[in-house]
Amino acid sequence: MEEEILHLYQEPAIGASYTNTYGEENIRNLLDKYHSLDSEGMQQMMKMVVNFSQSTDLATSFVSVGVLHALGQNEGVAEAYSWANTQEDAERIINHFEIGKSVADYFS
Repeated sequence: MEEEILHLYQEPAIGASYTNTYGEENIRNLLDKYHSLDSEGMQQMMKMVVNFSQSTDLATSFVSVGVLHALGQNEGVAEAYSWANTQEDAERIINHFEIGKSVADYFS
């Protein structure tokens, strides 16, 4: 399952098309995957998404925050923001988190 989830973060490439400018499709596909899982799979995927939300790769972290936000996982979102505030480029990371949340609100 981990490999499949990682693939959903990477394909389609963010910014490669008009329909995936801000990771809209990645967020939607990850949400669809989450909803297709049994409760054990959901828990496993949630752990992965929370971990990825604290990644130094901006695309991975903001898509993760978008997914967490769309699923109402406020604690996971708060953890990501706390982590971001410890980073050298905290403002840039937080701006990307805001994009992820907005995309999730609009497209999910």
